[in-house]
Amino acid sequence: MTQDTKPFRILFVGDVVGRPGRRALRELLPAILAEESPDFIIINSENSAGGFGFNRRSANALFGAGAHVLTNGNHTWDKAEAIELAEEDPRILRPENYPPGAPGRGWGIYETPSGVAVGVLNLLGRVFLNGFDDPFRVGRERLEEMQRETSVLFVDFHGEATSEKGAFAWHVDGLASAVIGTH
Repeated sequence: MTQDTKPFRILFVGDVVGRPGRRALRELLPAILAEESPDFIIINSENSAGGFGFNRRSANALFGAGAHVLTNGNHTWDKAEAIELAEEDPRILRPENYPPGAPGRGWGIYETPSGVAVGVLNLLGRVFLNGFDDPFRVGRERLEEMQRETSVLFVDFHGEATSEKGAFAWHVDGLASAVIGTH
């Protein structure tokens, strides 16, 4: 790092599960924010409403706590209103490798308060989860596309198998800035 380069910090929180998770976030996050001073906050919201899925109330609570972007996983559509929310709010992501025609979006480029462009990609693994496109192919293609706009590229790879998440991280080594495995 050169003298004129400032560290860039992303805080990722996941999975926030139901009311207890939202309460813990509300109570604990302010101290973390004060101590760590993150530039960008990503929260996995797929279990934030009653332990399965997300809804307007839980999404608003997570955004109110400081989230810039919400990622999801295999429980994305467990609440009916999630479809509408994913369509109307570009800060809410669903896995990019959902079948064609799925509501919402699986990635986005977001500007931090300090003006840094951050790319966030949400993917879903296929080990023990069926019906989704190849996250390795889709992930690499999308990251290469996103790289045209920013070099800060973050991936939430939501899956069952730790080995699949690790293999994906190796697959995009040098392309993604960070790969986080959730479930």
